[in-house]
Formats: sequence, C-alpha cells, structure tokens
Amino acid sequence: MRRICGGGTPLVADWNEAAWIKASTPEDDGDPDDALQTYLHFPIYSLRLRRALENAGIGGIQWLPLHVLRPDGKEIPGYSIANIVNLVEGALDLEHSDYDVYPPDYFLPERVGKVRGIRIPVLQAEKLKGLEVVRLMEARAAFYVSERFKEAFEMAGCTGHSFYAVGVI
Repeated sequence: MRRICGGGTPLVADWNEAAWIKASTPEDDGDPDDALQTYLHFPIYSLRLRRALENAGIGGIQWLPLHVLRPDGKEIPGYSIANIVNLVEGALDLEHSDYDVYPPDYFLPERVGKVRGIRIPVLQAEKLKGLEVVRLMEARAAFYVSERFKEAFEMAGCTGHSFYAVGVI
C-alpha cells in the first residue's frame, strides 16, 4: 500500500451537483493537476484520472461532481471529489506503527486513548484484502492506495500526487 494525504467522508446520499470550488486569485490559477491541491481534506480528481482508475478496476470511490472555477469564473470541466468509501477498522498495526494518542486530559473524553496522529504507519495485510484504496477508521485524514492504483495513475500520465510506500505485514 502507499499513502496519500487527504481524507473523505462516508457515502454521500444527497450530493448537491451545483457544488463548486474556485481559485480566488490569478496567482492561484494555472494548469490544473489531475489531483488538485486545495485546502480541503478530500481528493479532487480530473476526468482523466477517474477514467484511469475505473479502467484499472479500482473501486471504493464514490464520484461527486464538482465545478472547478478559475478566478475569472470560467469552469475547468470534468472534476469530481473522490469520496473514498472503504473505511477499514483495525488495519493499522498498533504494535509496529509509530503514532500518538489523545492524552488522558484531552477536552473530548470520547477521544482519550484513541489515535491522534500517525508518523509511520504499518498496515495489516489481511484487513486490506481486495481493496485498492482505503481510509483507516483509527485515522481518517490520510488514505492509502494499492500498487495497482499507483500504476494506473502513472500509466495515464496523471499529476498532482506523490506516493510513498508504507509497511504492510
């Protein structure tokens, strides 16, 4: 598996297809990547990347159409939020990973002792069987992709993501 920072939400039932995101200044404008870099915590993918993933049989993504606008209001067509719906519990190997937990005096008692952040993830292979892209129940912000996902991304010549290998036992 490989890690990409970003998050997602559970399956969205009533998506507003008028949703949009806009570069606010000309300095923020330019040739867009296939995986947009934004302040949002979920991946926004081009139609080219979506097709590459679908053609490779990569599932576990709900595609939510999104209007991507330039500062002048012109739309860059074909983008969607890639809502990663494979939320896996127990895939983080707590014995071999390097992570922090919320301290005993944390102001939200329901989070005390739960994973707060992961420095070095190690994942459990048996929890990932048959999945190409996942988020962890213990730490939902990052997501992890298979080698097949990475290959589909690279074979299509897509841009906007960097990948790094994580341990899987």
